[in-house]
Amino acid sequence: MSNVVSMGKNELAVIDPNIIESIVTKGDLSGLNQQQKVAYYNYRCQQIGLDPSAKPFDLLNLSGKQVLYANAGATQQLCAMHKLSTQITHRERVDDIYLVSCRVTGADGRVSENQGAVSVGSLKGDALANAILKATTKAIRRSVLAHCGLGMMDETEVETIPNAMKVNITDPTPLAPPPAPVKRDSGHAFYVPGSDDAYDHFESLEDWVDALLTMVDKVSDSKKLTVEDKIFKIGELERVNTKTVAVVRNENAGLYEVLSRGIGAARLALGQEQKK
Repeated sequence: MSNVVSMGKNELAVIDPNIIESIVTKGDLSGLNQQQKVAYYNYRCQQIGLDPSAKPFDLLNLSGKQVLYANAGATQQLCAMHKLSTQITHRERVDDIYLVSCRVTGADGRVSENQGAVSVGSLKGDALANAILKATTKAIRRSVLAHCGLGMMDETEVETIPNAMKVNITDPTPLAPPPAPVKRDSGHAFYVPGSDDAYDHFESLEDWVDALLTMVDKVSDSKKLTVEDKIFKIGELERVNTKTVAVVRNENAGLYEVLSRGIGAARLALGQEQKK
């Protein structure tokens, strides 16, 4: 058991055996102090080859325990690192539930499938579009995590758990040089402002739209940017990705509507915030 947490000079190597048992058998990190949590965070990232400085996990208080869960950054890193492609295979509405099925295929040909579901009730307009997008995102992320053998929740599932609370954790710092990102060089290019080279490539337009809207959400939620800066950066994201936005519009009207509504909702919220 000591080999599992052996990290040289890191404090995690000398944790009380009872705390190690709590981590391994119960998945509970509440017995660790702040420094130990950061150390375990880094260790967990190193186990699966993720860059901890990109914050692929968050910490959650859930039913009296503290657990790690995967955020959007985790699934994006995993897709790039393992050259995973995703495909939405089915969509349907069952009563008040909207259900999306996703298939993940690895470079080795191995396939995994999973589903994402959200309650839509009597939702209409932007609210319905956002719910459909959330179901799609949930299906993709659950499928990627399952394909990579990570038995943990992702952030789209956390949002539906009553009384679940995020826990602040000191910014994780890499214990060793982070692995070089493996970027796909085919598919739909995704650009970020300030660079002439593609940030990443996505095999499906669904994944590309999810990546763009995830970036829009990150800009909108930033605590460091002014409202004006957020509006400008979202505009720049659209500008540098104009070609693929046109492809989405021409090839998939429904997906283009989801994209337009998602960006429009972010702009509307920022506009209202600007007027305050």
